[in-house]
Amino acid sequence: MSSQPPGRAAPVATPAVELDAHWLAADAVAAAVVHGMLVQPTQADVTSALESRDFAGAIAAANACLRWIAGCREMLRGGAARAGLEVDLLIAAGPPDASIDAMDTLSPRAAATESEARRALALVEDAERALAEELPLLLPVRRTPSGHRPAVELVSQIERLRHRLGLPPFDWEAWIG
Repeated sequence: MSSQPPGRAAPVATPAVELDAHWLAADAVAAAVVHGMLVQPTQADVTSALESRDFAGAIAAANACLRWIAGCREMLRGGAARAGLEVDLLIAAGPPDASIDAMDTLSPRAAATESEARRALALVEDAERALAEELPLLLPVRRTPSGHRPAVELVSQIERLRHRLGLPPFDWEAWIG
């Protein structure tokens, strides 16, 4: 009998990740982009929904945020994701993750209470803080009329590093388009 929660694939062995310039330019940059472009804004959505007394919306946003946090952790372990479904597959096949376990306890039903929404926000804040500590760089982002965009100078530096390492240009539009 498997001890794996229902709906979760059994974890697969994650290859040892070598923390070098290639890892930084490939995996860590992807995680930093997702953190800046998806985790932080979704975390803000949780807070905004809670302030608007949309408790079910806060919990739904918390679930989305925890999903992206777990995806970032998988990217830091060497998983390469380029779209939402690939993040879901990384999460399903990856090792147990507290962010995903927390999602299992959140239910964005219409009758959600304020205390449930505040608990969801607390889970998100704890998970985001832990992720930020794991990231080797935090991508400064700015709001624009069309969404969030990375700071131009940092993007240029990342692209120069990727070029020097023989990596293809980072697919920014896959995440921020």
